[in-house]
Amino acid sequence: MIPSDSRIIYVAEATPGTGKTEQFIKELDSDPYKRYLYAVPTKVLSKDVVKRIQAIGINHICVINSDTHKNVTDTVECTLLEDEPKVLIITHKTLLDLDPCYLQDWIVVIDEVPSVANNLTRDIGDHAYTNFLEKFIEIDNVSTKASIKLGMTKEARAIYSDVIDDKGMSTITTCLGALLRGKADVFIKEYLSKKESKWKWQVRVIDYFDLSGIYEHASETHILGANVTGTLAYQHALTKGYTTAASKFTPEYRRYKFESYIYPLIGGSKVSKTMLLTLPDGAVAEEWSDKVYGHSLLRDAIEFVQGEPLLVQAHEWCKYPFEDHPNVIRIPFDARGLNGYSDVHNTLSLIHGNPNPIDDQNNSEMLEKMAISSAIGKQALRNERYRELIFQAATRSSIRTFSNDRPTVHFVPTEESARHLAFDLRGNHLILKDLTRPAPNTRSRSKLEENILTAKALSSEGLSLRKIASVMNVSKSIVSKWLQTAN
Repeated sequence: MIPSDSRIIYVAEATPGTGKTEQFIKELDSDPYKRYLYAVPTKVLSKDVVKRIQAIGINHICVINSDTHKNVTDTVECTLLEDEPKVLIITHKTLLDLDPCYLQDWIVVIDEVPSVANNLTRDIGDHAYTNFLEKFIEIDNVSTKASIKLGMTKEARAIYSDVIDDKGMSTITTCLGALLRGKADVFIKEYLSKKESKWKWQVRVIDYFDLSGIYEHASETHILGANVTGTLAYQHALTKGYTTAASKFTPEYRRYKFESYIYPLIGGSKVSKTMLLTLPDGAVAEEWSDKVYGHSLLRDAIEFVQGEPLLVQAHEWCKYPFEDHPNVIRIPFDARGLNGYSDVHNTLSLIHGNPNPIDDQNNSEMLEKMAISSAIGKQALRNERYRELIFQAATRSSIRTFSNDRPTVHFVPTEESARHLAFDLRGNHLILKDLTRPAPNTRSRSKLEENILTAKALSSEGLSLRKIASVMNVSKSIVSKWLQTAN
């Protein structure tokens, strides 16, 4: 039976370190007959939660992930049917793949908002295709649309569960997961890579995770996070007619002890890969060097901290010689739940949240399937992939302890991102422009050159003439001319 309050999602929105997880752990002791499914972003964070729960004397805990079990999803669903445990801890990935009918009589607590966008355009080699996909799927010869072969669903799901947490298998897991859920558009085709002179397989997935089943079947659903209302998951819930209420896990508001000093590195609101790779003469370099604009930004910030520890968040293509600076600690883009840096007072984020043309088109198609307006949906995606990442990196520092003995320092990409961080941290955080440089004068291309490059980029991703023409709002004959233009 579906509970009467299944249209309500309980939200605990509070800044990192203020005690959302602590409130959850306290609640466990108040009612010994309730059962909780607790979903965390990473396996590492699950270990921390277990220690904290066991510290209050509760030992009826079960952790299920790829480190502890094979066929993770099947194991979790079987465990949900048992009387024990009192607390079952899994990752976001596993939660999103569960059949939600198993969640009846369980209170679901989601620590941080999972990303519900599940688009993908990737190339995979023949070995990966042959060993992990070919056996399970069939492809329409005309549309290149893929589907699971009749009778192969169970075996495909077992393989999927085995590799779900393997980062090196992300393309395979996204593709198989989308096919198993059955509502995604998945296209797979073989093509000759001119750059590498070999045949490859292109996988293109238009998909999203629908959390409605969780909300409907769980006895309650609580979402804990620093920024729940700015996410795509929240916008989708509103579109589906859900309402929100304050969660019992919401901690009392606490203000960070010291003001932070926030240093924007670029004037204005824009940052991009092109900008960071701009050379002094305005040309754009193919790859990173000590001459590009971004290099000087990183150099200024690293020199500014004078050898003190510095948490750094940057794209892999930012090939700054971080190894020459022992004080630099690289952290991943998704820093949620990343603890252990309470003695570090400085952070640096030099990232951008701009999708490439094909990803932007994928997002448009996904948002249309979700019935979310393009403007609202793309702003939510940017919040998740830019603003939230900068905020989470900043709050990995000593600021989250509420007992730090000095202000923290945060270097951010732009003046706009500095204003966002000051707002998200709450309180009177100071924006200082000592290191702010004007955006570089990139040698601009003509509109025709931009169109040619965009068309070729879309073509390299496997889009047909007709699809490119539709995306760029021109005729197929014009696209054909652009694609025939020499580099």
